[in-house]
Amino acid sequence: MQLFKGVRVIELAQYVMVPAASTMLADLGAEVIKVETPGVGDPYRSVVVDRRSTAGPNFSLEQNNRGKKSVCIDLKNADGHKLLCSLVESADVFMTSLRPAAIRKLGLTVEDLRAHNPKLIYARANGLGFAGPEAGKAGFDASSFWARGGFGHILSQEGSYTRQPRAVGDHASAVALAFGVAGALFKRASTGEPSLVETSLLSMAAWMLSNDMVAAQDPDYPPNVLQRAVEQNPLVGTYRTRDGRWIQLVFLDSGRFWPGLCATLELDALIDDPRFHDAAARMANGPLLMGIFEGAFGSRDWEQWRPRFEAFDAPWELVQTLNDLYRDPQTLANGMIFEIDTHDGYPVKLVSAPLAVDGRAAHADTPAPTCGEHSSEIFASLGLDAGQIESYRTAGVIG
Repeated sequence: MQLFKGVRVIELAQYVMVPAASTMLADLGAEVIKVETPGVGDPYRSVVVDRRSTAGPNFSLEQNNRGKKSVCIDLKNADGHKLLCSLVESADVFMTSLRPAAIRKLGLTVEDLRAHNPKLIYARANGLGFAGPEAGKAGFDASSFWARGGFGHILSQEGSYTRQPRAVGDHASAVALAFGVAGALFKRASTGEPSLVETSLLSMAAWMLSNDMVAAQDPDYPPNVLQRAVEQNPLVGTYRTRDGRWIQLVFLDSGRFWPGLCATLELDALIDDPRFHDAAARMANGPLLMGIFEGAFGSRDWEQWRPRFEAFDAPWELVQTLNDLYRDPQTLANGMIFEIDTHDGYPVKLVSAPLAVDGRAAHADTPAPTCGEHSSEIFASLGLDAGQIESYRTAGVIG
């Protein structure tokens, strides 16, 4: 779990995307120092995005900031700026989500910081990318990734709009940014040259939809591609049981799984039915076959279907709820879920980074830091004595 042991990361970022990226580095042994504003901290500490009680744990903050240290610095203060630059001198990586204009105003561009540390890897992420007329535009997951990136369109049915799951684009983009940092560390170790690493919510949306995007060059590519795909192959679809559960079929090779599915659904008479005898026939009669499947699935509860489907060795899955995932034997066996105690003593279940090293799921075992929790420790490591630290704290330079 110590792939990045000895690597110091300075994170000047807010909300989810970049903090989640540095969390994955912390999960794998990096020392991540989160820089926050005195008396305020990362706005994600206080933003209300769910029914969170101020007396209870901030689940999202813990998920995206575990394993880090926190210092508070007023970067608009000249002494505060000097402190950050001193910290950068000892760092391997600087990561930020601040918009380009704010970074320039604070004097924290890649050129500014490399004047203090020529070997510094500089990593940044934003909504729409760092070139073009909208490089400085504000962006969040729901706007830059889901809406601008096309997910809202491709997943919505006619006359309705599908809203995004929380932070799905942030977490996908975080993987890309962490991957870029890892590659930059390897390059620097090999050549001595640092890199500027960038990603954006829009670029991640384009990558995740790249199969559809390249296929959309075909003028006959349907705008309602997901619905059409099921009609063309009803063996790739989701069907509702009598008690309201959903079963997802992904039988891309429909001929291979056709007899087994018919037997599982007790529709053996369909196996040699000329209307459905091969993939072309099933495509031509897709809506009819979908209706037959819907009637069959809807005739029983999931628990009645369970033994039949569990005996069917094929790529199908029950559509699980979020609470189901906490009990899923696969998430548990593979360490995807783990528990820590927050600083307030609340036990909280979190999700590991999406990889394992030497058979162990990647996650740090310490909770998210309180705002400025490590200020004294970190500033002392820069050579400040207790009197200087207290003087800076009294003046509001640090917190």
